[in-house]
Amino acid sequence: MLGARLTAGATGMMSCTLGVLYVMPEQLVRRPLQPGQVSAVVWIEGLGPWWTVLFVVSGLMLLAAAWRRTGFVTAHLAAVFAYTFYACCVLFSAVMTEPPVPVITGTLAGYIALTHMCIGRGCAERGLR
Repeated sequence: MLGARLTAGATGMMSCTLGVLYVMPEQLVRRPLQPGQVSAVVWIEGLGPWWTVLFVVSGLMLLAAAWRRTGFVTAHLAAVFAYTFYACCVLFSAVMTEPPVPVITGTLAGYIALTHMCIGRGCAERGLR
């Protein structure tokens, strides 16, 4: 149980930190796009603080699971959704941008989503719903 709580707490802090970073000045968040380039991440950001909301909500769910000792599977599934959506947006933008941009961030986010899925599955198998 302690390992599940520590993992949920640490990954919750990670998600909340990422969400807070998205309200920081743009030069701290991303490299400026070249003229004419479009990014799905920036486009979604233009609709509102959706990245902040998405990452902070999933992070708070993870922190709540660590605190309450229940809700691990749901919290990790929320993180899977957040990081998968982010990874898809980053990777889609990287492929569509001319010239192509690095895919490191999208790849990392995809593997973070996979890690959350594996942790959620492990919590379910151990009865830590």
